Amino acid sequence: MHRLRLPALLLAALLAACDQNPPTTSLPAAPEQEQRLPDSSGFASHLGLMAYTRMSLAAQSAQELDSKLAALLYSPGEDSLDAAREAWRSAYDAWLETLLYAYLPINDPPDWASKGIDYQRTITLLDSWPIEGGYIDYLPGYPFSGIVNDLTLPLNEDSLLAQHRFSDPTYASLGYHALEFMLWGADGERPPRDFLPQENTAPVVASSDEEGTVANPETDSGDADLPVSVNTVQNHNRRRQYVQLVSEQLQKHLHRLQRRWEPSNGYYAGLLQHARPEQVLNASLMAMQQLLSEELLGKRLSGNSSEFSNSSWADARAIVQGIRLLFVPEGNPDEPSGLATVLRNRDQALQQAWIQQLDLIDASLSDWQQQGDSEPVRQLCRQRLIELLSLLQRTADALGMQLPDTQ
Repeated sequence: MHRLRLPALLLAALLAACDQNPPTTSLPAAPEQEQRLPDSSGFASHLGLMAYTRMSLAAQSAQELDSKLAALLYSPGEDSLDAAREAWRSAYDAWLETLLYAYLPINDPPDWASKGIDYQRTITLLDSWPIEGGYIDYLPGYPFSGIVNDLTLPLNEDSLLAQHRFSDPTYASLGYHALEFMLWGADGERPPRDFLPQENTAPVVASSDEEGTVANPETDSGDADLPVSVNTVQNHNRRRQYVQLVSEQLQKHLHRLQRRWEPSNGYYAGLLQHARPEQVLNASLMAMQQLLSEELLGKRLSGNSSEFSNSSWADARAIVQGIRLLFVPEGNPDEPSGLATVLRNRDQALQQAWIQQLDLIDASLSDWQQQGDSEPVRQLCRQRLIELLSLLQRTADALGMQLPDTQ
């Protein structure tokens, strides 16, 4: 993700103490334009609180997912696996609803990047995709592939961090999609017995013949080698341990972002609180523009972000829901903190156009869900998102704001 820099005014107001690259855009601030700017004080004061609220809900949903995973590991079965899958979908939705705030053009302190705890790095730890499932665990026909089956690799926080995107972006060992693969498997049909707390029956490959001969753990003698089907699933306890570790890391990284958005002393919240309202509004429109053009049109509508659960349509829906919540907080068009109120006071026709366009996008995403993934369905979603981008530009013009050109 390439995040836009803050407009010059916002950089000067917020980040003068940070040694960062100069901004790539600037926000006009001629005195004669000040009278064109809307009253956005309610919107600006609420933006940071909204980010903290949504991030807190994402962290809470991750905790609920962890509880369902614990129940699955305690008693593996169809019901507990289904419950864990539903919890994963809810948790990932909650995260995606926060993604808009990741695109706010806010610079992190330089030492956060060197420590690997800046916003960009944290996002890669949470939401890397697409991923190579075989880097994590077995695939059909390859029962000993992946981290789970690499007995030379210790399973702990440090090793998983070191393995994450080690030599390729698709080699992910952490994040939502690592857990997605563990719950659904490569073909979407992982059986609950993969999580049974049992010792291995054949943990080490002893030869490379076609039968997949493996060493019997009951004896140290090579005479006890047994031929095993290439589909034999092993390392159940490591699989269970891996799931627990990934869930723990997921919560840790979410809590890091949650603390930074905390209204009282969070770093990101503090930056917004010291900015002028019109600067915050302009930065929000810029974030929305980049979210639509880069994240949705550039990535989600062109790829398959939740391929193992076959629910990429839900990913796009959750991201759009994050936009809707910024426009109409909690579904209330009279909420003074929403963009809808800012528009109503300036251009009611634009306000209605937003509501109608968001409804059209929701309808196209419902078609994607009901009709299945196909290029015509995606193309309709793509067209309606492009229309929302155009509406966003009209909105910026009406509010006296400036957005960068999109390609």
